[in-house]
Amino acid sequence: MSKLKFDGTHLKDGSKTIANVNGNNIRKENGSTVIGNISGNNIRQGSGSTVLFNLSGDDIRQGSGSTKIATMKDVDASIEGPGKALKAALWVLCCR
Repeated sequence: MSKLKFDGTHLKDGSKTIANVNGNNIRKENGSTVIGNISGNNIRQGSGSTVLFNLSGDDIRQGSGSTKIATMKDVDASIEGPGKALKAALWVLCCR
C-alpha cells in the first residue's frame, strides 16, 4: 500500500479522498457521514460517545483499556502529515 497523505483536513491516497476532518469529527470521503470523533485522547465511534480506542503516550489501545494494538510508529509508517491523536484516529478508522 502506498503511503497516505494527511494535510490537516483531508486524508488522501494519491488524488482519492479517503476521509475529511471537520473539527473533532472524521467524515467518510468528501461527504458528511461521521465515522468517528476525537475527545481528548479517546477515539470514539461515529458522533457518539462509545470509546473504540485510546491513545496513551505512543501506544494505541483498545477501548478505554490497556490492551495495546499499535504504536505511533505504525501510524507514521502508513500516513504522512501532521497530528498525533487525529492521525491515530484516521489510521484506526480508515487504514487498519
